[in-house]
Amino acid sequence: MTEPLLSVRDIRKQITLHILDGKQVSPLRGVSFDLAPGEFLGIVGPSGAGKSSLIKCLNRTYLADGGTANYRSASGEIVDLLHAPERTMIRLRRTEIHYVSQFLKAPPRIPALDVVASVIVNRGGDPTEARARAAETLSALGIGPELQSSYPSLFSGGEQQRVNVARALVDPPRLLLLDEPTSALDAENRAKVLEIVRRAQANGTAMIGIFHDIEMLQQLADNVIVLEDGLVTQHGPIGSVQIPGYIEAGAAEFV
Repeated sequence: MTEPLLSVRDIRKQITLHILDGKQVSPLRGVSFDLAPGEFLGIVGPSGAGKSSLIKCLNRTYLADGGTANYRSASGEIVDLLHAPERTMIRLRRTEIHYVSQFLKAPPRIPALDVVASVIVNRGGDPTEARARAAETLSALGIGPELQSSYPSLFSGGEQQRVNVARALVDPPRLLLLDEPTSALDAENRAKVLEIVRRAQANGTAMIGIFHDIEMLQQLADNVIVLEDGLVTQHGPIGSVQIPGYIEAGAAEFV
């Protein structure tokens, strides 16, 4: 049996809302699952269920309050993503684990082409080759040469999301974390993202993704977790999980 790429056990997270007189909420109350190499695991659930908190804990944007997330690195080393030294996490985020959020955080006054190419350059890649691959990836996502030399801060929300996807997949990682990466895209551009994500998956990238587009989820996911109130209420192959009615009702119900 194939060893899991990622084995998550009992992730818990509590958040104190200081603007609400210190009210405490628990977006994750003990989430567990395994992710196989090359698997796409879809995460669904209502607003506030803990979906983004889960992705952020795995990326260490949030610090979990408990549990483990044992990741098998390319060298075979087992790294607990929740507790590893920050230096280890920086190395993994640079070389093996990429995160795509809904919003692009790009350095100011750097062209889109260089924002994407920097992923390869920062790993020691040839700058000329990096820019060529960045141009190809951006073009595949509908960001043509006329925009590649412009600054992402001037782009629309949908264009920024596509730059975000290009940066994550110009050099596909072993593990890709996707937090609603197509929320601002129309059908044509969602199809472009779908194609490039499928290509990375076919080449072995394992993915955990939150999607507000049920059709994309059905086309991409091997397995699905339903999160409700910080707990896993269903987990299984896409065809066997009963997708809750609030998801079928429309994107606004579960972003």
